Parts: sequence; C-alpha cells; structure tokens
Amino acid sequence: MIWAVVPAKLGKHSKERLAPELPAPVRERLSRAMLVDVLAATRKAAGIARTLVVSGDPAARALSRDAGAEFLPESGAGGLNASVEQALGHCVAAGAHGVVIAMGDLPLLRPEDIDEALAALPGTGAVLVPSADGTGTNLVAARPVDVLRPCFGPGSLARHLAQETRSFSLVVRRCAGAALDVDTPDDLAQLRSLVDPHTASGLLLRDPAAAPRVTVGA
Repeated sequence: MIWAVVPAKLGKHSKERLAPELPAPVRERLSRAMLVDVLAATRKAAGIARTLVVSGDPAARALSRDAGAEFLPESGAGGLNASVEQALGHCVAAGAHGVVIAMGDLPLLRPEDIDEALAALPGTGAVLVPSADGTGTNLVAARPVDVLRPCFGPGSLARHLAQETRSFSLVVRRCAGAALDVDTPDDLAQLRSLVDPHTASGLLLRDPAAAPRVTVGA
C-alpha cells in the first residue's frame, strides 16, 4: 500500500514573495487552490491508496475532507521537514510500504506524473523529482516509507542525493508537471501561461475575486 503525503502551508502568510503581484487574500486563495489541484492528482493516481495532508493551517482540514484525504495537524513548529517526518511516521504506523511526498504548491501536477514516478521506483530506494531550476526536490517516491530522510528546502536535491548508500538506490527523474512550485512572480507568470483554466488554480487566476472557499471537483 502506497500513501501520498502532501505538506501544505496555507493562511494569510502563505506565498508572501508573490506580494508584488497578488494581494494577501488572493495569495491565500491561490495556496488553497494549488492544494486542491495536488489532491486531485493524488486522488486520481492509480498507484496511490490513501492521501495524508499535513499542515498547521485549519483550512487544510476541510480541503482534505473534500478531497477524500486524511488530515494530520502539525505537532509543532519544526518546519517543513519535521512535518514530513511526522507524516511519514503516521504512514509507517498505518502499514504503508511506500510513499509519494508531493509539495502542496504544484498546480500542474497530474496523476500520470505520480504513477510514472512510482513505475521508476527501485525495490529499495527513492525517485527524486527536481524543481524547475534543478536544485530543489518537489516530489519524492520512496520504498520503504522511511528509506530517505526528508531534507526539503533550497538545495534539497543535493542533500537527498548525498544519502545514497549501497543498500538503496536513488533515481532522479525530471517531470514537467512536478517542476513548477509557485513561489515568485516569475513562477506565477509561468503558471498563468501553462495552467489548465478548468483546474482550481486556473479558475482562481481567471477570477481573483472568486470565493475564498475552493472545493474539489469530481
């Protein structure tokens, strides 16, 4: 059984580097919309049995419920990697034998991107999907769940690769759908040019005055 783990940062302080382009209420709605799109991808991926959202933001609980995902509140203020480790522990306790970790701000992620990463997964090891600039890690598929210590953040791809030993293999696989995490105005411009207008993010960007509550489509 393979779980998806989706860490999410929502709330009024999310995506502050987009402030030159979007006011705070729209940034908050965009963060929710991107999470909705990621959860739609994990829900439709053939290889994912269950999805777990880990977040310190209460709004993520309702979005998780709407998407048929489980919600795990962050246990403390340890940051992204502490939250991922907490979620991985939950998956191990639930009997998962593998995991896909997908950041909650990948609005172009498709179900087939997840399934292709799982298809490339070694018997013991991980598939690392880098960010567009080739330095970060936007998605990880791993078996067993805790084979890799999470080291997300700037320069994370090198830190993940440095963990490889003779006992497990690491595979780097580029994927356009998982490459764009939206943090800067340049990222936002790229998203505007590529996003499906019928996704939650596409609808939000087309109508920034949309209601702040974004629900998951069928």
